[in-house]
Amino acid sequence: MQNIILLRALNLTYAKESKKFADRMLGREEGLLLKDVTFHLYKGEVLGILSDYRTLHYLKEMVNGSLDPKEGRIKTDSSILSLDVLDHINHPHPLNIFVFEILDEYMRTEDVEEAVGQIVAQPLFRKYWSTPVRELTRRDIALILLELSRFTDAEIIVYCNMYRHLKSQDTAVFKSTINGQEDKERGVLLLESSIEPIESLANYFLWLSYGQIRYDGSVKQGITQYNTYMKQKSQLKSVDEEAQFDLEWKRNINEYGRYAHGLKRLSRKQASPIDGLNIRKIILSLVLMFTMLMASVVIFMDISFTGSANTGQEQTVAVPETEVDDRIAYAVNAEESLEVNGESHPYMSLLQVSDREEGTYTIVDGETTVEMDASSFIYFNPASLYPETTLEALLPYTDEVFENNYLYYSRVMNRESGAVTESMNLSASSDRHAELSGIPISYQFRDGLVFSMSFPARGIDGMYEAFGITTEDVIFRLPDGYMILDASNQTWLYIQR
Repeated sequence: MQNIILLRALNLTYAKESKKFADRMLGREEGLLLKDVTFHLYKGEVLGILSDYRTLHYLKEMVNGSLDPKEGRIKTDSSILSLDVLDHINHPHPLNIFVFEILDEYMRTEDVEEAVGQIVAQPLFRKYWSTPVRELTRRDIALILLELSRFTDAEIIVYCNMYRHLKSQDTAVFKSTINGQEDKERGVLLLESSIEPIESLANYFLWLSYGQIRYDGSVKQGITQYNTYMKQKSQLKSVDEEAQFDLEWKRNINEYGRYAHGLKRLSRKQASPIDGLNIRKIILSLVLMFTMLMASVVIFMDISFTGSANTGQEQTVAVPETEVDDRIAYAVNAEESLEVNGESHPYMSLLQVSDREEGTYTIVDGETTVEMDASSFIYFNPASLYPETTLEALLPYTDEVFENNYLYYSRVMNRESGAVTESMNLSASSDRHAELSGIPISYQFRDGLVFSMSFPARGIDGMYEAFGITTEDVIFRLPDGYMILDASNQTWLYIQR
């Protein structure tokens, strides 16, 4: 497996439109099927994703581009071959035309004829060469799709629930096909509702439970966690116990009030003209029109808000002084190591600030406060109006290791610190931070969670020019967090909300 990402799936969320008119008018969804699913597929990797068939179907459709997510996005420059037996059980064309359709799309024209010669020599293809695909058994279709996938030039191949249509004697064929794709350094998405093929074939494991990521990590640890879950589920003795089992996961996916996204319609074609009317927008438009009307009346009548007549003399309005923002602010430690009340704080860690004066910050340490030299910090107030951009726009100005693998290294953000300390190779660690061995990336912990991460910057002069920045240290607001640059040390701090 190479350290090259072929596909990125970022915060995929999907829900079906409600059948009830009132719910559609209020923007409510009938059923949330996927919620904030993020993963990435490496070149030469077999990524096993376990879930129920319905969830996997919609995930497959979003990966191959035939369905748009309600939130999130798929990013890839690679060709994708998506294989699902149920997509072809009603295919009317004979097998020979079906084979040419797939090979013409996923192979070079000059190679198709040679591939067809090898395929038609096989007994299964020779037997059904002129038979319509819809007349074949599901097992036969599965075996045909597996064989065709060996010949195609697609960089990413999605196998969706193939295992369920195969018999025990076909297991070796399935394994040989997947291993062959791995040897060719293709990216394989193994979408299965059965754990067996993932356990034997995948080298990374993602478990979706009620449309949400329940496990993301090594296959061995994931199988252990899944088996424990299934053992607990098998011990249920009544319908009431089953209703209470996994209640929190069920609530997270089903209750609208616990779901923060404002889901968008998939397309205008899926809603009637009346459904397209958004009541809240209508109300806001009416308020805006009323405000504009009143403003025009005021201008027309030349009314003065001071209560006196317009005498032609210039009037002045007292503008109150801007109040200092008293919301929570932070100081980013720009020193290699900082002592506060006898405790060491690592580089790029955040300390809370309660007040600041010229040259000093009041640092909050537990229940005490300490006056400290402001030159040791970068002031950061999340409520301030920082320039806005995206992480992708800033990637060219980050270290190449992070730029090429940022999804992999940022996947642990906002998780428990054990996601770093127990699964990554570290050169140093404490309850406040961890440093990766041989890789210039560090993580900062707060309250047992991975709060932020830091990594080297590059080409910052070009970044200043591209964004019109005039200050050395700079803070960007991202859609999902912040990027803070310590210019003197050419280091970024990434905070993900």
